[in-house]
Amino acid sequence: MSSEPASPQVQHVHHHYVPVKSGGTAAVLELLPGIFLQTFGIGHLYAGNVGTGLLFMFGYWCVAFINLLLCFVVIGFFTWPICWAVTAIVSTVIASNSVKTRRA
Repeated sequence: MSSEPASPQVQHVHHHYVPVKSGGTAAVLELLPGIFLQTFGIGHLYAGNVGTGLLFMFGYWCVAFINLLLCFVVIGFFTWPICWAVTAIVSTVIASNSVKTRRA
């Protein structure tokens, strides 16, 4: 038998750093691609809400396609800008607020 003392257990502490995300950045990332590329949802992806971001992205594209078809009977020229404006406002507000709720 040896009379050596038992060696103490070494604890490894890992710190996980999560960068703070900005609601303003999420709003800009939601609105600018929506204006220039007709692609909403990127602000949600930035905020960490992948499902919501993909839902806004593909959902708007489906609505835009339907409005494109409605342009052949003239009504699409009225409904498309309305759908775009509603999507731009709602998705931007939700993306900005989702960053704030994830922080809390």
